[in-house]
Amino acid sequence: MRRGPAWPAAAPATSAGAPTHWLLPIDPAAHAEHQPADWRTRPDATPVWEAIARSQPIDRWCLRSGYRTMRTGDTIWAYLSRRQELCAVGSVREVVHEGDAWHVLVDWDDARTAALARHPLPRKAFGQVPMSTCRAGERAAGVLTERYADLPGSRHTT
Repeated sequence: MRRGPAWPAAAPATSAGAPTHWLLPIDPAAHAEHQPADWRTRPDATPVWEAIARSQPIDRWCLRSGYRTMRTGDTIWAYLSRRQELCAVGSVREVVHEGDAWHVLVDWDDARTAALARHPLPRKAFGQVPMSTCRAGERAAGVLTERYADLPGSRHTT
């Protein structure tokens, strides 16, 4: 197992000082057996996020893209693809390479995620459609930086 590929473990978020934001698309339907019946339409995404956490380790995600530039400390947002909204936010703890697979380990921010899940950020607000794990574009990053600052608290969980 190779941890923290070829870069330092505590690289700065970006060279310009602004945070680097990543969008992690998650399909809630892939966790359907744990979802509430109204998972597609309920305004509060909390039960949807909790259902995903019951079906897999919530702090470990496969990466098919982004793993060469993702850094410890970058901000990562969980995007519910079928609902087209962001419902959770945290920071990259580590990028791990095992054999041919790459994973990101995430420290989800409990307080900010709770607030965000209650009032998810719709895709139309940040304007980007993540088809796979990707860095937020300039417009989306601006919106995400503001939203992050507006969310209450900061407590991480692993």
